[in-house]
Amino acid sequence: MRIAIVHNDPDIIRLFSYLITDLGFSICWTSHNAKEAIKLCASDLPDLLLVQLNLKDMKGSELITKIMNSSPTTVIVISDSMKNKPGDVFEAMSAGALDAFSEPSTGETESLHELKNKISNIKKLHDSVNKTKKAKQAASIKKAPLVAIGSSTGGPAALLTILKDLPEKTNAIWVIIQHMDNEFSHGMAQWLNEQASINIEIAKDNQVPKMGHVYMAGTNDHLIINKTGRFEYTAEPVDYPYRPSVDVFFESALSHWPNKLIGVLLTGMGRDGANGLLSFYNRGMITIAQDQKSCAVYGMPKAASELKAVTFELDISKIADKIMKNLD
Repeated sequence: MRIAIVHNDPDIIRLFSYLITDLGFSICWTSHNAKEAIKLCASDLPDLLLVQLNLKDMKGSELITKIMNSSPTTVIVISDSMKNKPGDVFEAMSAGALDAFSEPSTGETESLHELKNKISNIKKLHDSVNKTKKAKQAASIKKAPLVAIGSSTGGPAALLTILKDLPEKTNAIWVIIQHMDNEFSHGMAQWLNEQASINIEIAKDNQVPKMGHVYMAGTNDHLIINKTGRFEYTAEPVDYPYRPSVDVFFESALSHWPNKLIGVLLTGMGRDGANGLLSFYNRGMITIAQDQKSCAVYGMPKAASELKAVTFELDISKIADKIMKNLD
């Protein structure tokens, strides 16, 4: 959990910083005034904000109102007048603060212990909320169709033809497995991004894919979809000649993606992806292969065609339109 502190007294900030790091949390940033804190919240939002109630440049409740309107987060109020001015505390909590505690000093171990408990409880609350949120996001994402595209020799030009014909926003998740050394994959993603409207990026390990984005395998290991619906890189199978492998990704998608799948096999040497496309076909999924005339190398699509794994064999210029018509 990342925590920020807003307080006039640098000694109190140092005390809190020591306490927070001792609990195993990190200091996001600190500030001595409200105006700076508003800007910092907008650019680097903490998970928890500790706010002095009586700041010199702004009333604590006013600062909390501004933050909750622009960059809402969890706020605890630090007050030196919990008993003398309880109205100020309730005003701050009405503005959006979750809790409050008396400002401690180095000699007040009881107050410091109270703050430790409050921060630990908020961490538990955050973990519970984030777990629920991630579960809902994963469930929502898995309702989207997934378009899996494999390509090799001649692939960059073929992929560009398809991606340039796609709208900026689609209701699908797109994954590209291109046989390419990881030294060049980031550059290829950037090159494609410069010419297509849809967002294209390198898939990250443990990443939840977003609808309407195109993801490319970006390492020499195999990219897969795991049972949680996240991307994962794996060295297995180690002895497979194609890295990253189209077949490996196709099979993982078939095993772990519960919604519609569309498999696409483009130009390339060899037969990687042919067996995976057959698995798609046998499960009633739409499968598309690039035709011989428009291929730089009619190897991978030919292998799939010979296995009778292809629903549509098309010129590269017609593949994007066919995919879009079959997403609904």
